[in-house]
Amino acid sequence: MSYKILEWIDARTDSGAFSEPYDQLNAKGQAACDTRLLYLRDQQPHMWRDPSAKKLDWSKDCDCKDIYEIRFLANNVPQRPMGYFGPNKNEFTIVIWVTHKGKQYTPKEFCAIAKKRWAEVRNGNAITREVEID
Repeated sequence: MSYKILEWIDARTDSGAFSEPYDQLNAKGQAACDTRLLYLRDQQPHMWRDPSAKKLDWSKDCDCKDIYEIRFLANNVPQRPMGYFGPNKNEFTIVIWVTHKGKQYTPKEFCAIAKKRWAEVRNGNAITREVEID
């Protein structure tokens, strides 16, 4: 079973939560991302774990509950596109791209942003677009 990878789209700018940061990566970084996505899209959610992905379930912050981060290194920085399984069966929707360095996530408020965008997707108030994987 293969998952369709989607991205949340900013309706004001038509920029994607995945495609805009992806386009800023160098060729080696894009290849690392593509490799990770090609692997993960064929895995069941219970197989999304270190080192390829990780489900966040921080007891200290309920906004982070059930977010999955896709993990890879690009441009010498750990990259973390994040999202949720859904809204439909066999879909994964990336709602934010985060970087992680020295135990610091950027942007710091990524959990709240992700939760808000995911609610928009689930309620049908957000645009999504399929991510093209080479």
